[in-house]
Amino acid sequence: MDKLLDNNKFYDQLALHYDSMISFEKSVNNKKSLLRNFIRPNNTSAADIGCGTGVDSISLALNGLNISAFDPSTKMLSQAKINAEKFNTAIEFFNFSANEIPDSFNDRFNMIVSLGNTFANIPKENFTNSIRKCFDILKPGGQLLIQVLNYKKILIEQKRIVNITRGGEKYFIRFYDFQEESLIFNLLQFEEKLPSEGSLTSTKIYPYVAEDFISALQNTRMDNISLYSDLKRSKYLELNSPNLIILATKG
Repeated sequence: MDKLLDNNKFYDQLALHYDSMISFEKSVNNKKSLLRNFIRPNNTSAADIGCGTGVDSISLALNGLNISAFDPSTKMLSQAKINAEKFNTAIEFFNFSANEIPDSFNDRFNMIVSLGNTFANIPKENFTNSIRKCFDILKPGGQLLIQVLNYKKILIEQKRIVNITRGGEKYFIRFYDFQEESLIFNLLQFEEKLPSEGSLTSTKIYPYVAEDFISALQNTRMDNISLYSDLKRSKYLELNSPNLIILATKG
């Protein structure tokens, strides 16, 4: 392992290449369609927690919602602002992690999304407060939509490779080192013609499972908690589903 970075520095370093790694424009078109099915007729506003370079924020804005987007990485936010302009979307961006969102945002949003494994990057000491903050900033009756990888399955199988993707001439290999209560998330990047000059960066993440979310949500009085395998609302199977999708309502 070359170096273990704190989470913000890890994503600051990743920001320049992140859009290539996730095929940004294709991801926006896909998410625009999938997220439309979660938007209620009277919804006007949404918060994107852990917005990264803006895929989900832009997808929601293209569906007609007013968006406030939050992320602790300043460089991810800088790229998100560029992407929002490219798609002609008016999104407000704020440099806060989930648990640091100011009380001035309380009771403001019809909907919160936190996709792209954001919650797995939240340290254990901030997990409960981050769920609480989601409750606080939702309007009564508002919905919270969270996606993380299915760590129940990952921890049982102990498979190290997350995925291998290509963007232009660059390859991205994402893989784990397993620890007792956390995971080390590694990203290896290299050019096709110069593989020996690649770079490896790593950060710590936290493998929260369905029970962790359900307990924290119930403690905030969120109800109608549903679990899915994907954004098409396929049935969640804890030993088979690649993702864990949580949908809950503020009572």
